[in-house]
Amino acid sequence: MPRDFSRRSILKLLSGTAMAAPFAHLLTSSVAEAADAAPLRFIALFTPHGLLPEYWLPKGNDTGFNIDFENSVLQPLQRHRDKLLVLDGLDYRVLYEHGRTGHEGGPVTFLTGSQVEVSSGDELPSNASLDQVIGNAVGGSTQFRSLQLHAFEQFGAQHVYNSISFTENGSRVPFELNPANVYKRLFASMGGSEAEAQAILSKRRSLLDYLIKDATRLKSRLAAAEGTKLDTHLAALRDIERRLTNSGALSCSTPAKPANTDLGDISNMPALTELHMDLIARAFACDLTRVVTMTIPGPSMPWIGIDEDIHNDIAHRTDTQSEPARTEIRLRMVAVQRWYSEQVARLMDTLKSIPEGSGTVLDNTVILWGNELGDAAGHMNVSIPTVLAGGAGGKFRMGRMLSLRAGKDPLGSWKGPGTPLEGAVPHNKLLTSIAQAFGVNVDRFGHDDYAGTLDLT
Repeated sequence: MPRDFSRRSILKLLSGTAMAAPFAHLLTSSVAEAADAAPLRFIALFTPHGLLPEYWLPKGNDTGFNIDFENSVLQPLQRHRDKLLVLDGLDYRVLYEHGRTGHEGGPVTFLTGSQVEVSSGDELPSNASLDQVIGNAVGGSTQFRSLQLHAFEQFGAQHVYNSISFTENGSRVPFELNPANVYKRLFASMGGSEAEAQAILSKRRSLLDYLIKDATRLKSRLAAAEGTKLDTHLAALRDIERRLTNSGALSCSTPAKPANTDLGDISNMPALTELHMDLIARAFACDLTRVVTMTIPGPSMPWIGIDEDIHNDIAHRTDTQSEPARTEIRLRMVAVQRWYSEQVARLMDTLKSIPEGSGTVLDNTVILWGNELGDAAGHMNVSIPTVLAGGAGGKFRMGRMLSLRAGKDPLGSWKGPGTPLEGAVPHNKLLTSIAQAFGVNVDRFGHDDYAGTLDLT
């Protein structure tokens, strides 16, 4: 191989693929990011309608928790039990003390930890959402700092009930409904057949082999201090080489282009959800982005036999007292929430199928699955159903349930809006914990009143 590789020629060879970004950083001395053979990734999933505690909460406690019981909402996640951290007793305390409770407040504060600002006539936060903060911290080495996805058109698309991602000044980050558009955005520059992908991969491996051998020869002629610096660069090169070898061309080749789908037909929502999640997995495999948010709504679900309005006809009636109507309504609510759980499990399956380093992409991903309500019928923003999933890169201790306030009801002594919600566990602490896991140097996230973290290690 010729020895006159310039920085420009190297980047040209690597261009159009996930390898370009980390190599560019390597060549401009951002060695730490280039050497990260298993980058930590973040997915925030938001689903609506709250919970029914007897069906959502695991039985038992801590590492002995059980989700494999009749009508368990989380049962579809049983095969990933060791990659779950179920949080019981997490509250949107900021909404009670500084904001607006109910459906409107939940999506706004889910990732922002902010009170709801209504002075503009809209419902917005006063700070950026967690995905944007993480994206700014870790997204610089990828083509896209973050992606915002939505599984079905409702309420006029960019709407308060749909938006969970916000900029620093509180503006909504637009999300994409159409998987075909997501595909075009992600993979427009990649193209090519499997054979072409293999040929490109072979060229990259040859280039890396040359660089490693040449740098190794150079080391013998350097002083100790310079040799140590070169060792760092060699480690970075070898980590990139491992990523090429372990991921393989198949994981990072262009996926099939999604067909155009009627975004307004509710019966297409399962297919749209699946397409979005498959694109998330491919984007991660190619290291095109490390941060994704996705909202999966639920006006109705005819594919599981639920044709009525889930919000008005099921969620709002879960407190019905007369039998057999009460049991029937509540079990229909369980069916809705189990479908959401199945989608999370399927995403985890896909991420687990992608090798990375000594494990899989799932091992190096944090999935935050949340909601806007606890109790659906009461429109309460306490005891929000919250699950962390994935391996989290070892940052959190998974495979357990964490009871944060063990049966205590903070609403029992609450004196009304603007007064302290004593005993509540602010979800801001979870946001801070996740931010810190991604290297963001903060001691609080969102509203200044709620400092500290949760003990998730």
